[in-house]
Amino acid sequence: MGNNKLKKYKAAVIGCGKIGLVTEQDSKRIKPATHAGAFVSHPRTALAAVCDIDEKKLEISRSLFPDALTFNSPEEMFETVAPDIVSIATHLDSHRSLVELAARYGVKAIVCEKPIAPSIEDAHAMINVCERSGSMLFINHLRRFDPLLRRTAQEIRERKIGEISQASCYYTNGLMNSGTHLIDLLRMFFGECKSVRAVKNFKTSHPAGDVNLDGIMEFEDGVRVSFQSLEVKDYAIFDLYFYGSKGALHITRFGFEIEWLAVRNSIDFDGYKELNISQPQKEGDSRSFMAPMAEHVVACLDGKEIPLSRGEDGLKALEALIALKQSAELDGKKIKL
Repeated sequence: MGNNKLKKYKAAVIGCGKIGLVTEQDSKRIKPATHAGAFVSHPRTALAAVCDIDEKKLEISRSLFPDALTFNSPEEMFETVAPDIVSIATHLDSHRSLVELAARYGVKAIVCEKPIAPSIEDAHAMINVCERSGSMLFINHLRRFDPLLRRTAQEIRERKIGEISQASCYYTNGLMNSGTHLIDLLRMFFGECKSVRAVKNFKTSHPAGDVNLDGIMEFEDGVRVSFQSLEVKDYAIFDLYFYGSKGALHITRFGFEIEWLAVRNSIDFDGYKELNISQPQKEGDSRSFMAPMAEHVVACLDGKEIPLSRGEDGLKALEALIALKQSAELDGKKIKL
């Protein structure tokens, strides 16, 4: 065990785009802001290599992380470096083949960007190949790794604000791109999604091939959640509002800040109660969501923690995403999961 504590794990990144590497150049973001940055920053990991077919992105990597080897071929990278950890931060349609490749090379921890895959079949194949190889498959719904949000979810489950009666959420920039984070976070708070209804929002923009939907999701806790998409060109948003019998919880600024609101006697109407919006209990500030991901992966490799965001979790989120799209194609028909 002593030697295991001192082990430094070799990490590699396939896909040097925004979340893979390039966003590390964003001066406003708390670092680390990318997969590459996370493994450079963690004291127990070393960024051994990166891989991309775009030579310009590899040039950026050489500038930011000169100690990391650069490759155009993932096979050559695996054969040369033999990493303990690999992050797959590529386009959705390549997730399955790259996870299967990493598993064949015996990579111990595979961190795959969200959503897990374009289809249920692909997701199952990814999970199965990792089970056979003994690889741990993590899906990077990054808020799931955050200590504050994990604790907040536990407090909601322990009824800090009583029984949740309603929840509403707002997101921008695509169901598959941003909405998948929302669905995964709601699963962390309320358990499995049981049914969905959705309609298309034609007033808002989204990445090519994606869609913006508005609708309602029902969870196993009996909680009904409404969600709506807004125009990202106006402003970006990722907010969740939970209303319980004993108070409310607001999660704002993309998950950075939370506010607990207690109940008080109304200051305007006799015999009524209201939320005490003038005295919220605030927690959280700008921080890295990528650093806790790396910390968790290392802890799992050490045998100290069990994976929080597994391939199976990514599959559940994908099933909800696909059901929402099916409902929207059927003009809001209720789809059971």
